[in-house]
Amino acid sequence: MQSTSLGIADSAEQLRRVLHVADVALAHLSPEDLLDELLIRVREVLGADTAAVLLLDERTDELVATAAKGIEEEVEAGVRIPVGKGFAGKIASERAPVVIDRVDHRNVMNPILREKGIISLLGVPLLVHGQVLGVLHVGSLTYRRFAEPDVQLLQMVAERVALGLNVRLYEHERRLTEALQRTFLPVSMPRVPGLRFTSKYQPAAGIGGDWYDVLALPSGAVALAMGDVAGHGVEAAVAMGRLRSALRVCAVEGADPADVVSRVDRLMETLDVAGMVTLLFGIVDPDFSEFRFVSAGHVPPLVLRSGDPFFAEDGRADPPLATSRLHKFRTHVVSLDGANSLLLYTDGLIERRDESLSAGLERLRAESYHVGAAPNPADALDSLIDALLDGSEATDDIAVLLVELEAPSTSLHLQMAADPAALVVVRRSLERWLSDLKVGGRLRDDVLTAVGEAVANSVEHAYGPQGGWMHVLGSREGSTLRVVVRDGGHWRKRGSGRGRGSRLMRALMDSVVYERSDGGTTVTMYRKLPSR
Repeated sequence: MQSTSLGIADSAEQLRRVLHVADVALAHLSPEDLLDELLIRVREVLGADTAAVLLLDERTDELVATAAKGIEEEVEAGVRIPVGKGFAGKIASERAPVVIDRVDHRNVMNPILREKGIISLLGVPLLVHGQVLGVLHVGSLTYRRFAEPDVQLLQMVAERVALGLNVRLYEHERRLTEALQRTFLPVSMPRVPGLRFTSKYQPAAGIGGDWYDVLALPSGAVALAMGDVAGHGVEAAVAMGRLRSALRVCAVEGADPADVVSRVDRLMETLDVAGMVTLLFGIVDPDFSEFRFVSAGHVPPLVLRSGDPFFAEDGRADPPLATSRLHKFRTHVVSLDGANSLLLYTDGLIERRDESLSAGLERLRAESYHVGAAPNPADALDSLIDALLDGSEATDDIAVLLVELEAPSTSLHLQMAADPAALVVVRRSLERWLSDLKVGGRLRDDVLTAVGEAVANSVEHAYGPQGGWMHVLGSREGSTLRVVVRDGGHWRKRGSGRGRGSRLMRALMDSVVYERSDGGTTVTMYRKLPSR
């Protein structure tokens, strides 16, 4: 009877000690702070001189000293122990506790433990759903025979530590990956006159390696990219970021999509990107007449044309990146004549386990009829994704990029910040507008130069450091072009020898009218069009 009472008392004491380590008050701590506090408590309940956690690096199959109390040097030195080697490595490989009564070079690989005089060690694996997360061990500077109750106690503590740590690490990685994703994906799309961009990204489980990009090139062309790096988590997000950055550099320097993709393909080993990577990269020409692209193992772009959407492919897609050193990528060309939109996407949008890829593509083509006609493109993409998922959960990440080709217009209205970056946007918008009006040659150049001077004046003179807005409006009134540049600032003279811009505008346009008031400056310019 007495022994039973003692057993109950021992169990109660052991439970108290476990609960002390796994106190719910630890729930709010970060992974780093959690480990520090847990190791302090583990040392207390076991009366140990040192406690440490080594976490598994799955890429190298090594245990990495992550946190320690008592002998912090092993963390500072970045000690790494191969799984299966030494004390910690044996615990991880056998997934079982290990007790060492006397430490020597044969049973402990970590030289710091020997140098610091650790004599006895007890270690247990950190397991989550049968998978090794790492190793938890305690040590003593005096000889100590760790008994079975000590082993059981450390095992129970390890179970609590592993579960809590796994949740923290998952949350930490999720937040980190989401931050990386936000960093690597475009924050906003470039402003390209005549084009409108809408994108959607929908992760299936955490954040993966799906990505897209839009880049306005110096030539006036626009580069589009859609890629898919296999995997999820931080590694996939980092790989995606490296690829996107490399592609941007190559896109600016190259003119042909095949040359750009070939350069990226050669960089894959340097970028340290493992796993399968598919990429669709293409260029919309400055006049929006055609789309030249390369599909490196990626699903084909969909051209939306009123009543007749079609896939831009010839059935001969190139292989994914880094799969063949001898492969020569080919540039495909598709006419955008009569098209109203271009849709780029990743395979998560169409792939289903119970159907072929061609069936998924046909479902997409059938559902795409509604995209071009929808007044709100963002809502249209949401509806498209919902229709293709058909109530089921997405099993893969989904990224979609819709590029709309705006219809020609006889009028122009721009509103933008009055800063130097606006000059490029205004020029491209004017070029697009004049092209729609069939205005070219010297007349087009005169209008571009005159309006450019008026816009530059607003940027330079209208506002101080706080900045402001300006409007550019263009219209055709019979046989006359009318362009208005308006700002809400006050004229600020800078330097001497100014006024040449005004003289140039008057020389290039038939009439230039200035209106200055407390509400800002308005410049109205007229130029007569030649008879047809």
